[in-house]
Amino acid sequence: MKSQWYRNLFRIQNTLFHSTVEYFHSSCQYSYALTPLTTDTISSPMGLGSDSEPVSVHLLGQDIYLADSMQFVLEYFLRFQENLPGTYYISPSFRGEDPDATHLNQFYHVECELLGNMDKAISTAEGYLAHLTKSMLKKHSDIILNTAGTLTHVKVMLSKLDGKIPLPRVPLDQAIPMMPSTDCLEWVQDGQPQFGRKLTRKGERVLIEKYGGAVWLTEMDHLGVPFYQAYVEGTERCKAKAADLLLGLGETVGLGERHSTPEMVQEALRHHGVPEQSYKWYLNMRQVNPLLTSGWGMGTERYLCWLLKHDDIRDMHIIPRMKGMKYMP
Repeated sequence: MKSQWYRNLFRIQNTLFHSTVEYFHSSCQYSYALTPLTTDTISSPMGLGSDSEPVSVHLLGQDIYLADSMQFVLEYFLRFQENLPGTYYISPSFRGEDPDATHLNQFYHVECELLGNMDKAISTAEGYLAHLTKSMLKKHSDIILNTAGTLTHVKVMLSKLDGKIPLPRVPLDQAIPMMPSTDCLEWVQDGQPQFGRKLTRKGERVLIEKYGGAVWLTEMDHLGVPFYQAYVEGTERCKAKAADLLLGLGETVGLGERHSTPEMVQEALRHHGVPEQSYKWYLNMRQVNPLLTSGWGMGTERYLCWLLKHDDIRDMHIIPRMKGMKYMP
């Protein structure tokens, strides 16, 4: 039984890769970025708003990090070539926290960075989900049906996206009163309300059910997201131009608009208590070439959990790599 699961998973992963490249190459005319797997500058620094632990390694005489994301490299590539509408990749990302039913230590990330604001990024992400899900339904409806027991969730999603009706967007401040219990919410910093609030996984699932399977959670408290997300104008640095697509297990796509000037980045670094030194190059990049860009990343395993209606992300790797465990090969 398990061997059949992995054979099916292998077929689906293959489709995911080729469908992703087809969408970005043919529909968006984005350039593929071959990115490294190590970095001196993590995009989830251990400051306010960090939602993951970086993985530090000693490699070839250097203390560095395995990439939690290569978003910063994508931002650089957009400036490296003039008039490039966007750039993207599919690559492993590494996180140090303990794995559980919704978290992996290594997962595959589809990430893109594009010219434009958050609305443009949301439109691109929804187009990608429609393209990918159509491919899955066309090629693997038998696997989805046998595993999930239904195709309804796939067809409902496509009916929304094909109708060019944007998925619902709910600001955090509107979502909070909808929560039925206190365990749906938590403080960004435990016991310190001044740093803001965020939804727990339970809270995300409440919102998913209320909105029929998929919803964008927007305008999060800024100290609950990484420093590089832009501020919503008129909110006195309180809210972020960011959006999480809640689907299946919870957050499946994380998206945001970036600060367009070095001064905005400096302000955000101070706001989040992140030392500026490691991000000098990030500031300089905006000094040399200020651009309005946005980007998003999707954990492929979380998407596949939604597709197959599976409740444990740890089953989504044919050859897993889990913290504290040895695997062969």
